[in-house]
Amino acid sequence: MKRKWAAITAGALLATLVASHGWAQEMVIQNNRGLSFGSFVAGSGGSVAVSPSGQRSAGGDVLLIRSGEGIAAEFTVTGDTQATYTIQLPGDDFVTLTGPGSDMFINAFTSAPSGAGGQLSAGGSQSLTVGGTLNVGIAQGPGDYAGTFSVIVNYN
Repeated sequence: MKRKWAAITAGALLATLVASHGWAQEMVIQNNRGLSFGSFVAGSGGSVAVSPSGQRSAGGDVLLIRSGEGIAAEFTVTGDTQATYTIQLPGDDFVTLTGPGSDMFINAFTSAPSGAGGQLSAGGSQSLTVGGTLNVGIAQGPGDYAGTFSVIVNYN
């Protein structure tokens, strides 16, 4: 069986929302680092998952390559001091990575803090990390793949 190498990365879009209260500050989310699934051999297909803490794992016949580690996306959320907020991540089969081979979908997005929400610090900020699971096709073509996704935050 011939194995192919594929380096996969995903970027992230920025999202800015204004709270509904006239007195509230604007809540802003800034992308600091994109989500990367790293390098792997596709084999007969499967998946590559990256957790919000940056742990990477493979499913099916996908073989992870150590020299190309995965990385969770990282954002900074800023707004009102100690405000609570909810997080909206993309749904399954919504985000596509494109490259030299067939498109691949990212599913099962997860975040830390979780989608139920976070709380800004006394300084009015919090780090938010996002991971997901990349669905890898059978004999996925080698090369770099990229895409974008949005993360939305709202005051509670």
